[in-house]
Amino acid sequence: MHNKMTRVHKIIPLALMMAGCFGETVPSNDDAAYGHGPDLLPVCSGNNDGLIARGELQFPLGLAVRYLANPAGTTVTVNPAGTQRPSGPEWDLTSTAGEVHELTLQALEGTWFAGSFANATYATTADLASGLLGVFRVTDSALLLLGYASPEPNKTLLVYDAPVASLHFPILEGDAWVTGARVVNGTLNGAPFASNDTYRISVDARGTAVLPFLSFDNTLRIHVELSQALPGGVVVTHIQQLFFHECYGELGRMVSNPGETDPAFTTAAEFRRLAL
Repeated sequence: MHNKMTRVHKIIPLALMMAGCFGETVPSNDDAAYGHGPDLLPVCSGNNDGLIARGELQFPLGLAVRYLANPAGTTVTVNPAGTQRPSGPEWDLTSTAGEVHELTLQALEGTWFAGSFANATYATTADLASGLLGVFRVTDSALLLLGYASPEPNKTLLVYDAPVASLHFPILEGDAWVTGARVVNGTLNGAPFASNDTYRISVDARGTAVLPFLSFDNTLRIHVELSQALPGGVVVTHIQQLFFHECYGELGRMVSNPGETDPAFTTAAEFRRLAL
């Protein structure tokens, strides 16, 4: 059941990425119950070993991926800790409630903000409610977040003074790092904006993500905490739990309300799941 969420001042939404190549993967133990995913070999071929190598996570420009999420302005109950099974945690992503969003990895060529992000690889929707775009660069060793921009010209432009490593390759359980950057002389919804952002990221669990159509064992949970220091001494925190699998990329995410400090939060501002 969705609950109406009281609106607070909108800060920057925390964003990592949407990626996936939907190639051949080794089937999960529960494929007979949930069906099989698409097979688009040779785009990506995974081995289901719980380690996501650079070649097992592709970023094809123009690819449209469908996600289900609760409506903007609502909250939804989640369980990022999952249910403990003998093989590890099991995360329930089976809900078919909500709205369908089609997200695309788009090239920056021809966009109004292209000149502000040198060597960017793609932009994609970072915040479903506002449509704000996150801008990224893909390298052999990392996925770098460069900043944010609105689809509409001259509305929001937030450029980090240094790239933020949102993922390191290979992605493996137990990896953790702290990274950060500043936004100086930015614009948010037409108003001046500045912040000093610190990201604490860890690949903190390995388990099974269950969607309505497919079950993925050896899924990695990526825990992301963002602390935004704003002018005047105000600090706003955000937490995300993201679920990644080789070749399929992001299976889902649970996004906390602003100000959340508990990584096992049970009320989410956004609950996103991969859809057919």
